[in-house]
Amino acid sequence: MSASLLEATRKGSVDASILRAEALEKRFPIPQPWPKPPQQLIAVRDVSLRLREGETLGIVGESGCGKSTLSRMLVGTLPPSSGRLMLDGVDIGAPGDPQRQTHLRHLQMVFQSPYSSLNPRMRTVDIVREPLDIHESGLTRQKRQERALDILQRVGLGEAFAMRYPQQLSGGQQQRVGIARALVRKPRIVVCDEPVSALDVSVQAQVINLLRELQRETGVSYIFVSHDLAVVANIADTLAVMYLGRVVESGLAADILGNPRHPYTQALVDSSAVPDPAFERQRSPRVLKGELPDPMNPPSGCPFRTRCWQAAQECAERLPELVVRPGAPQQVACHFA
Repeated sequence: MSASLLEATRKGSVDASILRAEALEKRFPIPQPWPKPPQQLIAVRDVSLRLREGETLGIVGESGCGKSTLSRMLVGTLPPSSGRLMLDGVDIGAPGDPQRQTHLRHLQMVFQSPYSSLNPRMRTVDIVREPLDIHESGLTRQKRQERALDILQRVGLGEAFAMRYPQQLSGGQQQRVGIARALVRKPRIVVCDEPVSALDVSVQAQVINLLRELQRETGVSYIFVSHDLAVVANIADTLAVMYLGRVVESGLAADILGNPRHPYTQALVDSSAVPDPAFERQRSPRVLKGELPDPMNPPSGCPFRTRCWQAAQECAERLPELVVRPGAPQQVACHFA
């Protein structure tokens, strides 16, 4: 993101959003023993996000906070229970829209487990070419093959890898195949759901550097979902921190990482190790206590209050709004931020 756009975004004077989520909510009915009616599990609650052309939006939070459910709604594979998902001003969240598939072609996904997302019976080049075979059958087979081989080359897998099966590749190479498959149709947005969590640290760095390089070359926008704030910090321009289905802090990554305001974000930042033994021995990181509350029976008021060291009576009585608080440019959902 350029310095001028970054400053304009911080001031709120630019809205170049290509993807916009408005008050998204996802409810799942949970069957109960007869004759009780099903209970409602609200996995995602009132989430609003914006993604701009060529930027990376990071979504971070611990397991069970609703990240994967949100990512599947953003890519269109899971319809929202309420709220709107807008791509270039067109609502793509409604399954009955006849133009929905046309718009969804601009969104692709890279999955968490590279091996389980690849067909073990197909060769690498066939896996990458498959989206073209299905959706762009008007192209000749030679053209489709050339595009598949070209994108494999761009992700660092030459022709020597084209005829291999997924089980003949390393974890990092498998993830590169997943990235190539997502980019072969030249999408505008790629949703990366925990794309490096199953990889070694050195391979994680290679994959993140590859994603950055491809973004510079193609201008693609990313939604990068992870439980690891340190990983997200290396690629994200903007951040949304989730807890129990809600966004509790959002804004520019530099603002949030430099001055986290929500206690949950502060704990996530403190949990990221600094590669300096002397510094690590001196600091006193804030450590979360307790477990994530039951999403079927969330706490009253602020959902984080049962684990928060700043919690007061007001936190139990009233849900804090996600708004800009005095002294910081980001939005924070905390009464005392």
